[in-house]
Amino acid sequence: MTLRTDASSALKLTRPAQWPILSAQLAVGILLAVPVLRPDGGFGDRLAFSPWILAAAWAAWVPLLNGGTLAFNSAYDRDTGPVAYLRNPPPPPAWLAAFGLAAMIGGALLGGLSVGLGFGLITLVCVLLSVLYSHPAVRLKARPGLDLLTNMIGYGAGTTVAGILAGRAALDSGAPPAGGFGLWFGVGFGLLFGSFYPLTQIYQIRADRGRGDRTLATALGVRRSLVVALLLGLAAGGAFWVGLDVRPTAPRWPLIAALGLWIGHLVLWLNGAAGFTDARHERGMYIALALWAVTDLAILGCWFG
Repeated sequence: MTLRTDASSALKLTRPAQWPILSAQLAVGILLAVPVLRPDGGFGDRLAFSPWILAAAWAAWVPLLNGGTLAFNSAYDRDTGPVAYLRNPPPPPAWLAAFGLAAMIGGALLGGLSVGLGFGLITLVCVLLSVLYSHPAVRLKARPGLDLLTNMIGYGAGTTVAGILAGRAALDSGAPPAGGFGLWFGVGFGLLFGSFYPLTQIYQIRADRGRGDRTLATALGVRRSLVVALLLGLAAGGAFWVGLDVRPTAPRWPLIAALGLWIGHLVLWLNGAAGFTDARHERGMYIALALWAVTDLAILGCWFG
């Protein structure tokens, strides 16, 4: 392959189609940082974010950390069939693992220097988790349960807490300590990603078993994977509920409605799973992805309501 073809393949394997999704989740964390300016949730006389800090946080977390993570993973998986956010993955260049690792480390450095030490440390922890998740020497991805925990900490909790830290750093007028609410929302989104994670594997069970890959979904099977997703979804709702206690006047009905849609989707999926094709399971994952966005909006609706 030519250098140009290799570069194009490397870019595709960072899966830019996922960037808007992760950007939106990072933005949720940033917006959740806003009300800590006043206990009553008011914005005061002036609300202004530093665009440079927000831009650095986005670049560090989304294209560098997340894009590098997915490229690093693809360097070892060498997928030939559809993977999340990429239907036709190209052959990985020989230097893809080094490229992915360099991108992730660059994200940690950029975040630490431009956003703050806390943001940089969270990014660095996620770099370590990404290496442990994909590298053949450890490959947590092939250890059912540990793969789930890794993604809950990184994608779910990490993205949300990183957004909160970026939002606080970017507020021109500064923000006081966030207290415990940030932790609860981080836990909530970590659990919600735990609910979503098995759904990304169910439609690939046949292909994974054919390659001898041991994933959470291949270990549990379709029905038990969906039961785990249901339980974690309910636990996420509980964490969000506790997180909203810092705003006693916040309406709760948007959260109840969003959680009802999430659980309802999983129940319907569980009931019909026996007759679903791989394509139908994949469609179920993308429906859940849309419902994640609904949940984001619902929590913001509660927080600013």
